[in-house]
This record gives sequence, C-alpha cells and structure tokens, in this order.
Amino acid sequence: MKPTSRTLIMVALIISVAWVAAFARQLGSREAREGIAAAFGIDKADKVRIRSISAGMGGQAVVDATIEAAFRFSQDKSGKWQVVEVRTGDRNWESIELLQTAVRKEKTLRTEADLRTLVVALEAFRRERGFYVSADTGAALLDNLAPRYLTSIIRLDAWSEEFEYKGTASSYRLASRGPDRKPATGDEIVFENGQLVKGNGA
Repeated sequence: MKPTSRTLIMVALIISVAWVAAFARQLGSREAREGIAAAFGIDKADKVRIRSISAGMGGQAVVDATIEAAFRFSQDKSGKWQVVEVRTGDRNWESIELLQTAVRKEKTLRTEADLRTLVVALEAFRRERGFYVSADTGAALLDNLAPRYLTSIIRLDAWSEEFEYKGTASSYRLASRGPDRKPATGDEIVFENGQLVKGNGA
C-alpha cells in the first residue's frame, strides 16, 4: 500500500543484539564492540554497549549488546504508522521490506538444508533396512533416525515449527510449512522420497 503522507521520525531505540563470533581464543569486550560496530556500519565502536559475553562451544562466543538505531515511519491510507526504513550508525537508510526479504530467504535456505540432512538420514535408514520409517510425526521420525543415522537432532524449521512427516515402508513426505507457518499456502518446502518437490530448488 502506498503511503499518502510520509513523515520522518527519528527514533533512538536500544536494540538487543546477539552476535556470534568464532574465535579460537577468548573474546574481549573491546574486540566485540569493534566487530559489532563494523558489522552494523556504526562509526564509533564506543556506541556499542556490551552487556555480556558467553563462551560457546567450538571457538564461538555469544555477545549480548545494545546499539542505537534510527527508524523512518510512514503513514498509510488508513492512518496506520509502519516502519519502512532503518539506519544504524552512519549507514544509509535500509529498507525494512528488503531486510525482511533477505531474512526470509536465508531462513528458507537453512530450512531446506536441514530437510536435506533428514533426507540423507532417511535414505541411509532405507539402504540398511530396506524400507522407510513408518510414522506420522516428525518426533517419531527422529526417534527412528537418531543417533545412528542422524548425529544431531533437527526438530524445528527456521520459524520454530516442527517438521511434518508422514511415511510408510515405501514412501514418505517430509515438509516445513514455510514462512507463514500455514499449510497449503504455496510457500511450503517439501521433500518426497528423496526429491525436493516444493521449495526454492524445485
């Protein structure tokens, strides 16, 4: 919907940022501030405030930090205000719609990759036993695949929804409902019998 009245509102908002950094040594506050500032185009690293740093597994750390951002709002025909652009530091304005599209695409690719991992495990199960997992839920599928065919548990898609599985000895359907979390709306990611039948690469 095209806005009839466009108003610029600068909003200073504290954003909680979880930043994952892969380092073999311990990550310090200064290095974390500089890394976050560079990632978000913030001109001065001291504008990033580090709240905590937690050491993770495999040379990773999770940093909880706050940054300031400016948001541009626009009013639509019904008078409702919507965020249309965001700016951090000295960067140009970034379209919220483009950012949401990029995030949606990344989540779709990640979900498709997780489904492929499950498909590989299912095919390994079938090669060894001669049939697919007979089950009606993703949880039942995982009970049959882990830990022999699946080294890590993959239960949820990128939108925090459980994968759907319906399988018999000779066929199966493995799916994510996709970004809108609703069935049969066209954005599902679906594998049937080892083949991607709905999704980016289908």
